[in-house]
Amino acid sequence: MSPCSRSTRASSTRLRWAPPRLIDPTTITLGNGYTDTQLDSTRDYIIKLSKYDKLGGVTLEGGHNIVLIGGDITVPTGAPPGHFYDRYRTGLYIKDATGTVHVEGVLFNGTPRAVWDAIDIDAPEATVQIENIRAEGVRGRFSTFHADVVQPWGGVRDLRIDRLSATSNYQGLTIPIDKGPIGSAQISHVDLRGLTVGAQLGGHLLWLTTGSNTCRSYPVELADVYVEPRVGLTLRDSVWPQHGRPRPCGAQSRGGSVFWPSLDEVRGRVLYGLPRGGSYVPSGAAGPGYVSPGYLGV
Repeated sequence: MSPCSRSTRASSTRLRWAPPRLIDPTTITLGNGYTDTQLDSTRDYIIKLSKYDKLGGVTLEGGHNIVLIGGDITVPTGAPPGHFYDRYRTGLYIKDATGTVHVEGVLFNGTPRAVWDAIDIDAPEATVQIENIRAEGVRGRFSTFHADVVQPWGGVRDLRIDRLSATSNYQGLTIPIDKGPIGSAQISHVDLRGLTVGAQLGGHLLWLTTGSNTCRSYPVELADVYVEPRVGLTLRDSVWPQHGRPRPCGAQSRGGSVFWPSLDEVRGRVLYGLPRGGSYVPSGAAGPGYVSPGYLGV
């Protein structure tokens, strides 16, 4: 799709976190198709997507401070089965960065039959900032690919999310400690909506604790986070821990929200539905031609 076939409207709300200060950065413009870009972990980079929609995911390996602002990534069908090929089913895979990775104003989607993740992270030394992001139609199945909007499965020093809107038929923010350490997560102005098309199990749009039978967590701050469950599920069915599962730290519900009083490190709650003014990142607010609204304190 050409840049003139989709207009991108700027948001008037400034974002929480500015991009990191870059020292003598190298600029790399990615081509079409899947790209795996090897970066020097001691150097800073500006990553640019094509002015046209990029059909194929982005893997960034290494790098110190990295800035990626604006553009469209579409995950195609056709990746062979098996975990080895999961990066081909991922919009953006951040691996082994050592500084701050700033991702802003990107639109993620998939071709009609693709199963895919939006953002995966395996960077335990890095701070990752995800702002003004829209992911449309994340798709997975229990029997094939457990799709997520954001998953720091390999660890991250600090996960920062401000203004993210996404739809998914499987999972949303899957952010427990898994195969790598996570220092903290700050999540604000997020709306997640569950889809029924092609749904097979799943439906957890926020997952906080390790596995399905532990209460292991870490410092997480939730502010203005909304979940609209897919048809047939309640709000407390659409988060983990759920109500009563696991019993020591199950979610409690009150007044259209859920929260976790037994998870001392988790602060805040999840609200039912969508924000009063609609999605935080509506259609057209991220993608090619994106213009940043600026940042608080700058």
